[in-house]
Amino acid sequence: MWPRWHTLMFQGYGYPVLSFNGPLPYVVAVLLSYVTPSLEMAYKGMLLMACLGYSAGMYLWTRDIIGPWGALIAAAAYTFAPFRYRELYFLGGYCQFLAWSLYPWVLFFFRRLAERRSRGIFLGAVASLAGLALSHNISVMLFAPFFGVYLLGLMVGYWQRRPWGWLIGAIACALTIAAMLLLPAFGEMSLTYADASTHGYWDISNHMLRLADFFAPSVPLDDRAALSPLPFNFGRWSLILAALGGLTLVLARQSVARRLHIALGLFMMVGAGFMMLPASLPVWRGVPFFNFSEYAFRIFGCASLGSALLAGAAAAWVARWPRVRLVGVAAAVIGLIMAVAVYQTPRPFVPITPTPAHFLSYEITYRALGTTGGAEFLSRAVTVKPTKPAVAADLSRTALIDAPAGVSAQVVSEDAGSLRFVITAAAPSTVTLAHFYFPGWRAWLDNAPIALRSTEKTGLIQLDVPAGQHDLLLKYGDTPIRVAAGWISLVGLLAAAVFAWKMRPPRALPAVTERGHWQEAAVLTTLLAALALLMAFWIGPHTSWFRLTSPPGQALPARNQAHLPVSEKAAIIGYDIDQATVRQGDELHVRLYWQTSGPLDDDYASFVKLSAGSQAQVFAQSDHVHPGELPTTTWTDEQYVVDDHFVRIPADAPAVAMKITAGLYRGSDLALLGSVYLPVTEHVLARHAPSATSMSRTSASLIGDGIELLGHRTEAEQGVIRLTLFWQAHKAPTADYHVFVHALAPDGRIVAQADGPPVDGLYLTSDWLPGQLILDTHEIRLPAGVNPASVQIGLYDLSTLLRLPARQPDGAAWPDDAVVIQVGS
Repeated sequence: MWPRWHTLMFQGYGYPVLSFNGPLPYVVAVLLSYVTPSLEMAYKGMLLMACLGYSAGMYLWTRDIIGPWGALIAAAAYTFAPFRYRELYFLGGYCQFLAWSLYPWVLFFFRRLAERRSRGIFLGAVASLAGLALSHNISVMLFAPFFGVYLLGLMVGYWQRRPWGWLIGAIACALTIAAMLLLPAFGEMSLTYADASTHGYWDISNHMLRLADFFAPSVPLDDRAALSPLPFNFGRWSLILAALGGLTLVLARQSVARRLHIALGLFMMVGAGFMMLPASLPVWRGVPFFNFSEYAFRIFGCASLGSALLAGAAAAWVARWPRVRLVGVAAAVIGLIMAVAVYQTPRPFVPITPTPAHFLSYEITYRALGTTGGAEFLSRAVTVKPTKPAVAADLSRTALIDAPAGVSAQVVSEDAGSLRFVITAAAPSTVTLAHFYFPGWRAWLDNAPIALRSTEKTGLIQLDVPAGQHDLLLKYGDTPIRVAAGWISLVGLLAAAVFAWKMRPPRALPAVTERGHWQEAAVLTTLLAALALLMAFWIGPHTSWFRLTSPPGQALPARNQAHLPVSEKAAIIGYDIDQATVRQGDELHVRLYWQTSGPLDDDYASFVKLSAGSQAQVFAQSDHVHPGELPTTTWTDEQYVVDDHFVRIPADAPAVAMKITAGLYRGSDLALLGSVYLPVTEHVLARHAPSATSMSRTSASLIGDGIELLGHRTEAEQGVIRLTLFWQAHKAPTADYHVFVHALAPDGRIVAQADGPPVDGLYLTSDWLPGQLILDTHEIRLPAGVNPASVQIGLYDLSTLLRLPARQPDGAAWPDDAVVIQVGS
């Protein structure tokens, strides 16, 4: 049906990516290539069909539920969802993109199948669900819980029509048809490193979203950014419409079916939204196979489906007034389109030339061997990866690895699933081919079958050849599980045909409860056509609207413009920091804008550190193996790279002012390329601010320069007094002061002291945040047999040794500008 292996992948060593990834997008593109000028054009044709599928499928599913006008809004909301553009123009996950276009088709056909029995509807239900499974297995897995809830609702809602047999039959036929992919994929998963997608960088916990992402605006993309950061958002206009649609639950005179569908939309939007947040991690880890998803945003398709349904339901607010309805629907649709106008003048994520040589270069340049980031479909027999490619840039192929003396070979022909060699051996020899072994490979030496085996560690194909010149043909074929899966799929096709043949003639559909008037539809169509023509023929080619181009050496989207050299070739030309304060246990978002004067000579990782104190003690850090998701060897001086860091502040980090350091280091040996301090101070706040009741003394003492000593807490044990001072600044102090802590004997002599900068030097007074309650602990070690009566406390300037004035709460001065507390009081 399709090549499950490709000999060109993984630098010519071969890779079984299509044994595990959905083949439908490629199969459709190949079929279209017979009627298009090129395979590239055919692939774009497949994407165009998917785009139309978003609109048509959503409209058909929702038309009978919320009426044609609401369905028009729902179709626009699903088609112009911001995330769809992220996938279409930037991420390039086209298997997932096609799968999401089939979601509404599955719901449409299964709803119609529950409503009436029709051969065409039954076959549509089977085809849509099978197509979904053959497009992207992760998408069908994440869609399954919502689809299951929908099916239960259909079975209950249409109970009198007894639809469950046909619904279950359609699912069974669809899954058996898809067995040609699903069964070998699951059966052969254990032969690969598929579990690599569940830990390390690919662990789902590293790719969760944040609630703020959903509400982020869609901003213009900078043409000078190597990979413009697109937010994982719903779109604010879409959210407004979805909220209005959700509120229609309170409207009277609505059918039960409509109310249940609106509730389903809420469930999908909120449920899938929750699954993208860190709080859902136990679900990802607990449900079988969910943790193979790698990215939580893979469930965004379900969330977008629910929000689009809710947006369409908002049309109910204007349904009673035809003229207002036309204006309202037009405003909703045009607003949805214009809300993502900033994404409708796309620039390719990576410039692609569709040639084998460029594909090989892409694998190396972007560290995407086999087109997968984690090499998760590599055979487990490969424990040591090859260091040299099997196919050179000029497409010449290496035939043998470590050929024995007197043995030579040449590759004379190749395609996706076969290789033909001419091997010459002076004596019987064991040869190792420059190609990975995987179940399914078969060989014929001079037209006679010959046994193959896998080498240790390298997992390459090895065989024995006699002396002489020989013709060796390798073909990648089926295994028992693939053969069985093929027969099961054939049974599924036959079962679907038999089910459809046995169906009764179709029953008449219920009348649609709401119909649009053709005049209104014509006006709206004209408006949309005019908008499309305006975008295509004027705004796009003749204006710079909805676009941004930064001057060389600048990153206009950066809130803080800068030029901070990190090395001779790399500099930070801007940075964004979300907030000036962050609490213990929370995240700090730091966005760096990198610019180089040319490609760097090696792969460097980026880091962001939060440190404090004269020794720059590090308390929190974030690292990126590929800053901005691009290897540094691909950076150019024509573009800058946006590098987002989310620094997790430990719960036990001190509540002090911290400096932010950013830099680059070589990933292979951790050698530092360079680093720089960002010219900002980040204040870490206590997760739970201490209350006044935790102080032993609550009467305040004014120390000077806007600093107040609110109280203290003492603990004494084994010759040590641990004194915690509670400071607060009413304004930013103008200098760095030291704290003096003197233990006094009853006669006033100093018997011990613990002077020093506050908070062990981690929080200098010039960095104090006005209003923050600062806990400053000093340990006073007492000589043996000494029991002090009191302790003097104050602040002084180390450079002059002058003390700051100290006053009591009634305004009277403390003697010697030292606050006196009784030990144990």
